[in-house]
Amino acid sequence: MLTLTVPAAANEIAIAGKVSPLLLADRLITLAQDADRAGYSATAERLIKLVNRVFDEGRRPT
Repeated sequence: MLTLTVPAAANEIAIAGKVSPLLLADRLITLAQDADRAGYSATAERLIKLVNRVFDEGRRPT
């Protein structure tokens, strides 16, 4: 059985319903680094592309 623990700060963010693009990018970069260290370089590249999309979304005019 898998047990997941959620830090209080992460739980508060989820409850608020909005996540800062900077926080999201930081988490994705951390995951990409972990994936790369584990030998999943293709996954790491996809995660970095996703980081770029997060910031591209913020620049689009509404």
